[in-house]
Amino acid sequence: MKKIYRVLPLLFVILISYPTNSFAQTEFSGVLQNYNAIQTTPDYELIAARNRLRMNLDKNLSFGSLHIESDFINRYSNSTDVEIQLKKAYFDWYTTNYDIRVGKQDIIWGKSDGGFVNDILTPVDLREFLTQEPSDLRIGVTALNVQRYFGNNSLQFVAAPTIQNDLLPPPDSRWFAAQTIPPAFPINYTEPDRNPTVQDIQLAAKFTWDINSSIDLDLMVYYWAHPMPAYGITVPNQDFNGLPLQQPSIDLTETYRTSPMAGYANSWQVSDTWIVKSEALFVYERLFTFLPVSISRLEEAVDNPLLAFQLLQEFDLRDDGYLLSKPWYQQMIGAQTDIYGATVSLQGYIEVILNYEERVLPQQIFPYATAFAQRTFLRERLQTIIGGRYNFFGDDFWTQIQGIYEVRDGLEVAFGTNLFAGDSSSPFYGHFTFSQYTDNSFLFGRISLYF
Repeated sequence: MKKIYRVLPLLFVILISYPTNSFAQTEFSGVLQNYNAIQTTPDYELIAARNRLRMNLDKNLSFGSLHIESDFINRYSNSTDVEIQLKKAYFDWYTTNYDIRVGKQDIIWGKSDGGFVNDILTPVDLREFLTQEPSDLRIGVTALNVQRYFGNNSLQFVAAPTIQNDLLPPPDSRWFAAQTIPPAFPINYTEPDRNPTVQDIQLAAKFTWDINSSIDLDLMVYYWAHPMPAYGITVPNQDFNGLPLQQPSIDLTETYRTSPMAGYANSWQVSDTWIVKSEALFVYERLFTFLPVSISRLEEAVDNPLLAFQLLQEFDLRDDGYLLSKPWYQQMIGAQTDIYGATVSLQGYIEVILNYEERVLPQQIFPYATAFAQRTFLRERLQTIIGGRYNFFGDDFWTQIQGIYEVRDGLEVAFGTNLFAGDSSSPFYGHFTFSQYTDNSFLFGRISLYF
């Protein structure tokens, strides 16, 4: 509840800054939503239960407009507290050739339907993972956003004062990415240092080129921190006398680093029914965790405390936290078409670590694919969505099936399922895998009232 005291004064100051009669130019809207999800596997637990009230304020100003969007969230399955999440709060200033936006906002770049390639500017809330809709994941980035128009083309410039990382699940969450590691000794997870410095300033620019009526191209350059963290390793295994501790532990620190980047995104309308998309991102310096011992030795030590203790002696206290900086490349190629009234899209992705070293924890090449199909029925009152992702090397996947029905104007109900499956992987597997969430597969229901 403490966050409410940060939000309400902001709203109050903004609203009283204008004459009373100007409220005629102010619009309020929102949505009240109830969401529940239950496991499809024993113990059939309620894994998400929340009420969400979203309030939007839009106000016309002499030079542009003001928009504020805030969520009031009660996760009543385990708490009576209400979280106040300010998602957007920005001013727009419009001129003949410029659009200027200042404040907390969503900035969405790229062409991908089921993944993030160039769409890395706006942080997302992954604390409850896929129990949230994509539109609810984004939490806004505080930035200056300037767009200059040249006919049908434009140049966009973005500046953010500090690194604003994604909200990740806590270590005790069922959605925590490293939860499958059964430690033989304590593992402590540390969030990144949030004290901003000049080095944390982030910059990005995009040139949108409308080549013709069927082809458009976006070219991007960045000095930004990629949102996927690396974990720095510290093993405080020495006491003040230089002797090994009897009960060692491991400290893992969530780490980000700004780096020069470059990317592109392209869309080509091949015909009335076919669209081909592609995009890529090159990161000059992305952080990766490396290890001084082999994965096979670590796997042997999982259930052997004595061997684990011996391996820990091979970890030194290092200034680099066992982190390496490597160039990294990600590519997506996809297509979208209409088949029997359904919009179908398929995208293939590949991630590559350049200048690879065998001691790096992730694999050098990591391919995966996503697919989605969407169709409406009953005069567009019923919408059906089927989609998912498959990781080739891990042989694991996620599938979602969802139906959304508009009962009447402003009232919507939805039911669906999210299923996770795949071969079990090593607890030291260096990539994201859905197999660790197999027991988290769930059915969900959602009721939304828009006003």
